[in-house]
Amino acid sequence: MAAAGLFLAGTDTDVGKTRVAAAILRTLRSAGSLVAAYKPVASGFASVDDERSDAWVLWDAAGRRGTPQDVCPQSFSAAIAPPSSARAEGRHVDERLLRSGFVTRLTAGDVVVVEAAGGLFSPMADETLGIDLARDFSLPLVVVDAARLGAIGRTLGIVRAARSEGLHLAAVVLSHTTPPGDDDGPVSPRTIAREAAAEIGRRTGVPVTILDHGAERMPPGIDWLALATG
Repeated sequence: MAAAGLFLAGTDTDVGKTRVAAAILRTLRSAGSLVAAYKPVASGFASVDDERSDAWVLWDAAGRRGTPQDVCPQSFSAAIAPPSSARAEGRHVDERLLRSGFVTRLTAGDVVVVEAAGGLFSPMADETLGIDLARDFSLPLVVVDAARLGAIGRTLGIVRAARSEGLHLAAVVLSHTTPPGDDDGPVSPRTIAREAAAEIGRRTGVPVTILDHGAERMPPGIDWLALATG
């Protein structure tokens, strides 16, 4: 299922993937691309129409075409792994829809940005992990981690696992999930993020960037369209 797009996966949950995906979508749109967002499955909100939900945020960032339901066709209320959340409601995650939904989104834009729930090895359904969808969709991989202590080890572990599975790593983004403050000392959040980005870039050979807290678009320096089509 080759297409122009990016597959965003985290090192864990709550590392800022949705913010990064939204920032990439806005950056691509501002450069003139017709974009589409896809979140195969989500949990934690009763409705994708809730403005706090990942689906709504991605739909908004992609230009509000269609509906949040188009962005995320499967959503469950409990903030736990999607298959567990589905079971809590007496339902199940539709494995086939995870994949057919992606094919449908290919017709909604020139570039598709996919955000997986949780980490790369988080369960999407009873028989599917995030990495299975990354492999099936055949999109360049963007690994997202929180810009905090431990980012180097977490990110390099996911990168090694992804590459061992044959995935193409396009970039790494470290996201400030909380305001980093103005301190620029040796153990400040900003310094930790900069040094982690440099080390990850040196060891992986791919572009690494940092998304500041509250930023609406990606910082300059990476051609996201080139990565999505390369």
